[in-house]
Amino acid sequence: MVWGMMMLGNVSARVANPLITVPASPPATAYGLVDAFTTNPGFDQPLALASPPGELRKLFICEKSGKLRVIADVTVANPVPTTVLNLATYLSARSQTFVPDGEQGLLSVAFHPNYASNRFFYVFYSVNAARPGTATFVNFERVSRFTMQAANPLLADLTSELVLLQQEDEASNHQGGSLNFGPDGYLYISVGDEGGANDNYNNSQVIDGDFFSGMLRIDVDKKPGNLNPSNHPGVLRDAGVARYAVPADNAWVGATSFNGVAVSAATLRTEFWAVGLRNPWRTSFDSATGELWCADVGQNAYEEIDVLTSGGNYGWAYREGLHAGPKSAPGGFTSIDPIYEYNHTNLAGDPNFKGNSVTGGVVYRGTRFASLIGAYVFADYGSGNVWSLRRNAGAAPTVVRLTGEGGLVAFGVDPSNGDVLTCDLSDGVLRRLTVPDTTGTTFPQTLTATKLFSSVPNLTPAASVVEYAVNVPFWSDYAVKRRWFTIPDGVSRMTSAPQGAWTFPNGTIWVKHFDLDLTRGNSATRQRIETRLLVKNATGAYGVSYRWNVAQTEATLVPDGGADIPYTVVENGTSRTQNWRIPSRAECLICHNATAGRSLSFNTRQLNLDGLPGGLSGNQLTQLEAQAYLTNTLGSPNLLPRHVRSTETNYSLESRVRSYLDVNCAYCHQPGGPSLPAAWDARVTQTLAQTGLIHGIPVNNGGNATYQLIVPGVSAQSVIRHRIAATGGFSRMPPLATNELDSTNLTMLTDWINLTLPNLQTYDQWRTLYFGNLTNPAGAPGVDAEGDGATNYAEYLAQTHPLQGTSRLRLTPVLSANGTLLTLSFPIPENRSFRIESTNNFTTWQPLDLPGNDTIPRPAGLLQFPIPRTQARNFFRLRLSEN
Repeated sequence: MVWGMMMLGNVSARVANPLITVPASPPATAYGLVDAFTTNPGFDQPLALASPPGELRKLFICEKSGKLRVIADVTVANPVPTTVLNLATYLSARSQTFVPDGEQGLLSVAFHPNYASNRFFYVFYSVNAARPGTATFVNFERVSRFTMQAANPLLADLTSELVLLQQEDEASNHQGGSLNFGPDGYLYISVGDEGGANDNYNNSQVIDGDFFSGMLRIDVDKKPGNLNPSNHPGVLRDAGVARYAVPADNAWVGATSFNGVAVSAATLRTEFWAVGLRNPWRTSFDSATGELWCADVGQNAYEEIDVLTSGGNYGWAYREGLHAGPKSAPGGFTSIDPIYEYNHTNLAGDPNFKGNSVTGGVVYRGTRFASLIGAYVFADYGSGNVWSLRRNAGAAPTVVRLTGEGGLVAFGVDPSNGDVLTCDLSDGVLRRLTVPDTTGTTFPQTLTATKLFSSVPNLTPAASVVEYAVNVPFWSDYAVKRRWFTIPDGVSRMTSAPQGAWTFPNGTIWVKHFDLDLTRGNSATRQRIETRLLVKNATGAYGVSYRWNVAQTEATLVPDGGADIPYTVVENGTSRTQNWRIPSRAECLICHNATAGRSLSFNTRQLNLDGLPGGLSGNQLTQLEAQAYLTNTLGSPNLLPRHVRSTETNYSLESRVRSYLDVNCAYCHQPGGPSLPAAWDARVTQTLAQTGLIHGIPVNNGGNATYQLIVPGVSAQSVIRHRIAATGGFSRMPPLATNELDSTNLTMLTDWINLTLPNLQTYDQWRTLYFGNLTNPAGAPGVDAEGDGATNYAEYLAQTHPLQGTSRLRLTPVLSANGTLLTLSFPIPENRSFRIESTNNFTTWQPLDLPGNDTIPRPAGLLQFPIPRTQARNFFRLRLSEN
């Protein structure tokens, strides 16, 4: 193994390598998505875009966190957006709470057709407020009208809100939430099925209940001849008259039956214009034809694109795309098929036309790209594929993959020139669809051409290219992996952090190579599959992959959309096909996202590893610091955290499971990550309680009310296990670039759920046991109930009796016969980590710089910690913490 052309065990000066040819930008595609402006203005999870009618410069942006912002002039290269409305602050002053959880937030904005004269704009947002007429607070999805100030047309009048409609909502997903004024001047509102899975709230085929699962059409101007809506607690009224009217030509006005079943006139929701939508995530009118396009997010198998029409039923939950849905249809049911569907990434098919969560787009009516005029441009949030769709009379539509970009949640139009704009939720930026400038740019088409290896057939790294290893590899379908990194200029440095992501200089390159044993466990059958590159650049990062040839002598650049490769493998003596997925460049960045720090395995917990590639001794963190790769000092690896491998049975089962979940899930499942909605936090830095896993309410419970994220003792009701195993009707997680089940770690997870978790005790349970209830002030965490110097929380951590002064945690010292080794013995409960500190003056305590003093939980029981007598200080104390 080579470290700057030196063995890693020898400290040496870094070297530069100007011969490496990997450029700062990825390979060009036919179309690309670039930052919409020369300088990124910076947005907090942008969710929607809109401009007032006739406006050629102003662009309004909805942020998930509740801010409506505006770019006053989109033709400026470096615009500075301003805040028009901050719903979180506004609602707080009214004793209500803005709700940005899951798929909730400020979801859309629309401008009245006469905005230029009346200054009316409409927003769809999520709020926790009192149920009308009660003191009970619940969550609502709300549609309100605001007015811009007359003196400042870019600032909302906070006294002007008029709530038109609010629907009580029990779930944090499937809101729909698009607002659009149609060419008829009416406001169209998309609403989802309330959430969960398989329409478990029974909303999808109901028009005389609540406002879910369809497209509403209302008259905000209350034109003559239109109707007062029927009574509903969510329809706001003044003196008994609703604040909007129902167009008299809405499809179900006067209906007496629906799907062949009688409906109640008193509760008929005549606001419905179309029905049978699961989660209509982004709708838009074609400015030329007036057609209403809708992307409807599917359940576990299919995503669909619809062109909605008055009175149309689009099938959910009796249909999913062109297929049977989770519920059986009555005899009178008829529906309209989508104009296009595509399947999920875990189903067979061309990966260029797959995904997991469709994002609705816009029909292009600009002039820059003649080949796109009249085509519908849309994307998939999960796979990052971006497509154009053009209908063909009487035939299947023509769908073309344009490019790839993960995290896209909405499309819009630049009012100045008709360009397609997108909201990138993950990176907090607006992007513009464009044709890349490829003048004078080339990208190495082979691994040899990158100059990362002095010998590609032998995988001999070039100068400055350094091999490294990680504690817990991401599961990669049985692949055997090797890793290298390089900072080619030989000077730039990284900044490390004891927890979380590091920061890296532009130009840093990580290389990951994949081999596969065609007979499981037999290295003699090993084949090279692909070598991936991740490159840090000024705009974030990009990833590419090189696929190895049959002769195993060279690897060639894989197209933007990735590739699927079938291999015949022998497993337990039986041959079968294993499909290997080389991810698209967009899929690379869905995992290697900004929140996760781009390089997922280059951090303290992964690199804190003794025993280096090539069989050398030493610690990687120490070597990185010694060879001037770091701007800072981390300190002794003995005292730094690390991930724990599944085979390290001297550490607790929980510590191994938590490391596995962190590595395989946390890049999405953490605050700000691309998992939308994110019901739990996979980071091992959180306590188990903080993760939200135990008895956590899943966004999708598979239609089974007994399912939770983790049910201690019952893996069959634990959604996390079902997700990893792809059982119980759930699609598999992680959804990208993997097709094989990780059976070893799945067993470990199952054992943790069934065997360990039932025995864990929360503080509230412990408090109730000793103090009778949670209201007894003597049981508060900071109280020392029996006056022995230990708070209740400390007694809980040690599992000692809080009302018996003789029950306390003790360190028992045992000196070896020859006097050279002191062993401290102490009991450690389940789900606890420890650190031993020492002093010789009882004023300054320092953690012992010894292996094992690492705060990684051990199995419950009596622990014996050896301390060489060469340690100068000889008074010790033990600190416990909860995990």
